[in-house]
Amino acid sequence: MTIYKSPVADQPIPQINAYSFAISNPNNTKDNAPILVDALTKRTITFGQWKRDTRRWASGLESVGFKRGDVCAIFSFNQVDYSVVIFGPIILGGVATTVNSAYTVDELVYQLNDSGASVIVVHPELLVTAREAAKQVNIPENKIFLFGEQVVEGFQPYSATFPPESTPENQLAQVVNLNGQSSSDTTAIICYSSGTTGKSKGVELSHFNILSNCCQLRPFESEIHPHNNDTIAVLPMYHIYGIQLHLIYGVYNGVKTVVLQKFNPVDFLKTIQDYQIMSLNLVPPQILMLVKAPIVEQYDLSSIRFIMSGAAPCSKELSEALLQKFPYVRFRQGYGMSEMSPASHIGFYDNPVHGSIGQVMPNQEVRLVDPTTGKDSAHGESGEIWVRGPNIMKGYRNNIQATLDTIDTEGWLHTGDIAIVDNQYNFFIVDRLKELIKYKGFQVAPAELEALLIAHPLIMDAAVIGVENKEQATEVPLAFVVRAPVEAAKTLTAAQVEAYVASNVAAHKKLRGGVRFVEAVPKSAAGKILRKDLRALVASEAKTSAKL
Repeated sequence: MTIYKSPVADQPIPQINAYSFAISNPNNTKDNAPILVDALTKRTITFGQWKRDTRRWASGLESVGFKRGDVCAIFSFNQVDYSVVIFGPIILGGVATTVNSAYTVDELVYQLNDSGASVIVVHPELLVTAREAAKQVNIPENKIFLFGEQVVEGFQPYSATFPPESTPENQLAQVVNLNGQSSSDTTAIICYSSGTTGKSKGVELSHFNILSNCCQLRPFESEIHPHNNDTIAVLPMYHIYGIQLHLIYGVYNGVKTVVLQKFNPVDFLKTIQDYQIMSLNLVPPQILMLVKAPIVEQYDLSSIRFIMSGAAPCSKELSEALLQKFPYVRFRQGYGMSEMSPASHIGFYDNPVHGSIGQVMPNQEVRLVDPTTGKDSAHGESGEIWVRGPNIMKGYRNNIQATLDTIDTEGWLHTGDIAIVDNQYNFFIVDRLKELIKYKGFQVAPAELEALLIAHPLIMDAAVIGVENKEQATEVPLAFVVRAPVEAAKTLTAAQVEAYVASNVAAHKKLRGGVRFVEAVPKSAAGKILRKDLRALVASEAKTSAKL
């Protein structure tokens, strides 16, 4: 058995309530320091206000019958007080489940049922969907609360449940003691997987899981003090990447985080310029926009010093293009998944390795296992990443079989991601185990072809899937391509794209399934390509063709 460990020493990890950890204040953040700012309205929450409002919200939850183990669903776009809403139930030993703001009624019904939510906090624009879903799962309307300060159709803001501002500290909701094993046993957050290949699953993360990953990340930070490293929150706050970095770790460190409700290039770029943002946590599509979108040239982005990429692979070609355009920026990439709270690997800002997800974070063990033989891969050979550590989830909500299929009896989480490791112990993702294309016995990694395609100056974005070729009795790669927003790209042909790929790859990796030009590649808010949507499109077209 070959076990890889971090070059960084293991970190001390307390076993306490995640709220107690968040307010432990290692950087001596002052109570009047702004830690959350709405980019557009400029509404500001200081560290002192955050500590008090989370307790007041916990008191409000108690007043409507919420108790330890109960679940509060949060259905909203990014909000400056999103973390206040998350930590209210956590204080009480309850659970927050965060919901994709794009969900339909049926999708919301599924998550409310599966999580067992009894209270909903919703953005007013999503109230119609929340109201209908709540009706179907028998959540009474007096348990639906709103973000904002306005009453809408009789529904109250969640802050309407707060006790008066003058309420003494000792009369506010008390933080449930979770010292010791109960920190590991008590669920704090249920995040739902993006469902890129099937039904989403509820990932149960304990208090200890969450604060473990904060402690594991600490040694990898830059030399810039957190109080001087203002950042912008454009990652969706319902996703573990955004939850961990901006709503938990950011509060813990006292970082000033400027919040955008939704990502759009103009507001994003203007916010960086106006607030002199220094640090960005992004997903690859946003990095692609920085590299290729002409609008970027209209804004002063010279304040940026650090960019981190996560949630989906960032290719060597893309990160090199980023640093060529912004030579004063330092870049790193991280790797993880909701099931790991979320990170197991991360790079060093002072030693970038393009295309690498970085090295193993402390307090963990990592293996690379050949998915065919079940044996550890030899050094230099690819294998599935297996991880064991304190940040590994409790399991999937109401899905024992899926948990057993993912975490084995020795505690190893099987990620489904294929990687290789170099002589300096930098890891490189090859592809997802379930997404590898099998062409006549050869394995073709979609990520490799996608990285090559977006390196083309006339291509803005791309996705590759395997499609069945019945005549050859094999899968073949099919590319979906988005032309770059430049005049020269309008005449780019499928044949030219196929020839470009063929001239840069081995014969078995050619785009034998062809090229299709599309307006956009379907992706989750976290930047993962929704290949199931592309497969569904191909299947639908095949059915239509068969009928004709």
